Parts: sequence; C-alpha cells; structure tokens
Amino acid sequence: MGMIPRDHWLFGSKGVYHGTIGGSWTRIGAQEYGISSLILQPDRLVAGASWGSGLWEWSIGTDQADQADQADQAGQTGQADQADQADQAGQYDQADRWKQLHDETLTEVMAIAPIEGSPGVVAGSPYGIATGRYDAVGAARWTHHSDGLRVNERFTNAILVYPDDLTTWLVGTEGGVLIADESGATWRRTSLSGTAVRALAFMHGQFWAGTDDRGIWRSEDGARWDSAGHTPDGGAVFELTLAGDDILAATEHGVAVGDGSGHWVRTGPRHLCAAVRCHPVSTSTWLAGATPGGLWYTEDGGNAWQHVPGFANVRAILPPETD
Repeated sequence: MGMIPRDHWLFGSKGVYHGTIGGSWTRIGAQEYGISSLILQPDRLVAGASWGSGLWEWSIGTDQADQADQADQAGQTGQADQADQADQAGQYDQADRWKQLHDETLTEVMAIAPIEGSPGVVAGSPYGIATGRYDAVGAARWTHHSDGLRVNERFTNAILVYPDDLTTWLVGTEGGVLIADESGATWRRTSLSGTAVRALAFMHGQFWAGTDDRGIWRSEDGARWDSAGHTPDGGAVFELTLAGDDILAATEHGVAVGDGSGHWVRTGPRHLCAAVRCHPVSTSTWLAGATPGGLWYTEDGGNAWQHVPGFANVRAILPPETD
C-alpha cells in the first residue's frame, strides 16, 4: 500500500485531502493552496493550483505508507468536526514533501493531464497549454504551445489525452474544443466552437464535452461534435463522469444525471458544482464538490445527499482506486 490507501477518495479544497465517506479527511502536507485539478499515479500525486500557486508533485513511496496508516488511525475519532480532524491528522506531514514543478511562466493552473516523459504533465492555464523538461539543476522549465492561437483559444479549461495516441490532446478552451497534434506542435479547430468548454471526458467509446451555454456534446473522433442535450436548468457544465451506465454532470445548478440520449435530470443541492465523481464499484455512491458550498455525498444514486462540514470550496475530486 502506498501513502494514500486505495479505498480513499481524494479531493482538492484549501489543500489536498484524502479519506472515506463517513470517516475522517486528512490533509496531505502543509500546503493550503486552492486546488483546481489532480492526477494520481502509482508513484506520485500531482496537483494544479489556482490563484497563481502553480503545479506541485508529491512522491508516493513505500517508506511513507506506515506514516499514512498511523495518521489515518489517529484521525478515526468521529465525525463531529471533520475539518479539525483533517488539520490534526495532517500534522504528520508538516515536514512538507510537496515538490514545486512550475516555473515563473506557469503559475495559474486550470487543468492537467498525464503524458509520457518527465515531468510527464501537460498543463493548461489562461495563457495556453505547456509542457515541461528538467534543466541541468533539476528544475522544471515550461514551454507554451498555444501562442499562435486566438486569445480565447489559449485560455484552457480542460485537457483530455486521446486514449490511443498520447501525443494528441483534446483541449477545452474559452473558444471551444481544439485538437493539439504532435504534443502541441500543430493545432486543429473542431466543429464545437464559439462557446467556452469546461469539461472533457472519454466515455462509452466517445468523447464528451460540457459547455457554458450550449449544453453537452459528444463526438466519435473529437473533431465533429453532435449535441447530447441540455441539463434541466442550463448553464455551465464543469465535469462529466460515468456512474454505471449513466453520466453525471457537474453544473452551475448542481449535479445532473443523464443516459447519453439527451435526457438529463437534476439532483442534489443547488450549488455551483465544480466536480463530481462516482465510486468505481458502488456506482450509487457519488462525491460532489461545490464552489462555494463544499463537499457533498450520496450513497443511493442521488436520492438523498449529506454535507461534509468544514470545506468551503471543492473543485477537484478523484475516486478510490480498484484492483
């Protein structure tokens, strides 16, 4: 077992937290940046941070597992004040092991995705997408690939790497969906343009996109897009994810559930929902993050929701892992 137990959720708020629904939540490290995006890989956790706080990496090693287990056991003292529990349990990580990946050209990180190489991340910001390389002294230096695009096409909200080609990226921008080929060396515009795109996903063998004002779209190849309907209250869609055979959408009016045919039903509290994820095994268990509004969960497919106190803004969630 690594530093983060496989049955734990991860989410980004004022820092990165891990834990279980109904249990305690432990902050990873001492950093309290506003987290916009997360990547979990076998050997590391990568966090993109907003408000100029950049990109960070936490290495996951077997030597950290015992410390994490001790912190988790110490944190299992009840649910009366989960935010305080998180702070107390997080004290074991006050000797912070977050490593800075950004440089002075990459500060406001809106989206990240894993790619090959080292540091192995493509990052999106208001200034476009960028990839990094380590210099002679081991510092990551970043190259931006969007300089030839229009201003609103540089502003990146979401990045999705093609499942069969790690050098081709689908990029959701303020100007629509673009395709970056050859690791950002060349660009293609798609039929989904003229609207902000804030969510991208690959589900049911298709690409999916959530927009600000045109609802939800799907595509076979990422280039030609067809409408997949509108959520009941309209407005922006910030994340799309699977829940069994259904699709969950995090929208500015809460969580919406659809079957992919164009019919969507809203569920849960009416907050600006920035993130939603489903448990990989118990597909009726969902965790949602609101901004503002904090952390919410349901264990019955959206019929009843419970609030987790202590977190004002949640913008990124990762579900537990499965074998």
